[in-house]
Amino acid sequence: MTDVSNQLNQIRGTYGGSDLSNPEYFASSKSLNLSSSSNSIQNATGPTITTVPFKLSLEDTVGLFGAENFYVKVTLDITDTGNNFTTVNDYSGAISSEDVQLLNTYTTASEDDTLDLAPVNDFEPSKRGRGFDELIEPIISVSLNNVGTGNIYNDSHIDARLYDKTFKEISDYETLADKKSVFYLGVHCRNTRRIPYNIEIDIGDSITVKSELSENLRRTIIP
Repeated sequence: MTDVSNQLNQIRGTYGGSDLSNPEYFASSKSLNLSSSSNSIQNATGPTITTVPFKLSLEDTVGLFGAENFYVKVTLDITDTGNNFTTVNDYSGAISSEDVQLLNTYTTASEDDTLDLAPVNDFEPSKRGRGFDELIEPIISVSLNNVGTGNIYNDSHIDARLYDKTFKEISDYETLADKKSVFYLGVHCRNTRRIPYNIEIDIGDSITVKSELSENLRRTIIP
């Protein structure tokens, strides 16, 4: 590579000229260094996610005449669920309002934290917690979806994969991650032309406490 670069520089120094900046000719002019895509997983960059649920949407083009591979580094540093609802241990969040009207034949309920301090009919009294902050070792869901552009002739050449922080490929499109972790998205083009892609990653649609997971599921957690 060094010899080729030196030869190209020598030719340009003698006859003039510069790299072609048209993305259509990056490959033929050996100018992939000008491509806006990230061709190496080692130098990939990307967002830091602090609130879930979160949907990461990516739409662009990838291919031989730009870059055959595109990588995104996703850093999780989850601290809150914001004003959104997410599922925790298969339980969905509840919405509380002060509406006093009759709705669907259901009368309004009263709420008093000083009542029902002991179990009633095998039901324990509910406790109001601080939400995500209170969870011990929360595990975040991660789901990769190659949405596609609607053109099957293009979409069949686009391959999307998840990788862990050691650059090892994650075989499943749905996996689990620690609240503080790093993973990578790789978009790969299996054709000799630039092809559009549309890919989404859903992060934190559900949250599970690690102690509730089976041993097999624990082994799938992204470190």
